[in-house]
Amino acid sequence: MSKEIKLIQPTAVARDANGWWLHPELPAFDGCWTVLAHWLSQQGLELKRWTMEADISDHHPYDDGAAHCIGWEPASPGAEWFLLAINDSEDGPCVTWARRAVTP
Repeated sequence: MSKEIKLIQPTAVARDANGWWLHPELPAFDGCWTVLAHWLSQQGLELKRWTMEADISDHHPYDDGAAHCIGWEPASPGAEWFLLAINDSEDGPCVTWARRAVTP
């Protein structure tokens, strides 16, 4: 008997004092992209991800070593997208949006 998969849903976003946020239903992947890809497939999700550096043209204190992304308000790529994370990465602050994969 197969286990029913609980699909992640949009939820209210309350960023911490440094501007970071992770969806409370997002499992920890510990950098394992294979596990993440499997979870995304089970969830039927597609992602859009970009960095703060690519999103804003102004100089941000993060560029000078500040460990926050306060003031960065990444815009949703569309009404059907929901926020998965605003987190620090090897490339600096990044945002990850998700939506149910669209099938033609």
